[in-house]
Amino acid sequence: MAYIGKEPQDAYNSPTKDRFSGDASTTAFTLSTTQTTANVIVSIEGALQQPTTSYAVSGTTLTFTQAPANGDVIEVRKINKECIKIFK
Repeated sequence: MAYIGKEPQDAYNSPTKDRFSGDASTTAFTLSTTQTTANVIVSIEGALQQPTTSYAVSGTTLTFTQAPANGDVIEVRKINKECIKIFK
């Protein structure tokens, strides 16, 4: 594909994600890889959650301040270096 401007130097990889289902009582979920609050995007039923206010991540544990409702779909997208295009 032709680019206007500088061509990206690194290939783009889709962010990895974990998916869980709420049960109205569980607040801690185990992620597939070690992460931090700063490098994940969390949504419940498609609504983005506020880091540190709604959730925190430490190691492989995602902890919500309030348990997601029964049946709610929880998605955690991990934003790492591999997800970023670098232009030089």
